[in-house]
Amino acid sequence: MMDMYTWVDASYAIHDNMRGHTGGCMSLGHGVFHAKSSKQKINTKSSTETELVGVAEYMPYNIWALMFLEAQGYNLRENILYQDNQS
Repeated sequence: MMDMYTWVDASYAIHDNMRGHTGGCMSLGHGVFHAKSSKQKINTKSSTETELVGVAEYMPYNIWALMFLEAQGYNLRENILYQDNQS
């Protein structure tokens, strides 16, 4: 049994066109096996909305990794997502 950990963070309106930026990575406990950083596809009205859009943009990678691991015969004990949600 393994645990998969995902971390996602986003920054509000840091690009010239006022779009946010999302970064995320996934780990199975020892080192990162997937990382991505990209400009968000839509404009948001607040840092809270930017964080939610960030998670929504990164979750397909988490779901794909989960389904891939299960198809290979690996069962995850937990799939934990960490997000900066102070707001």
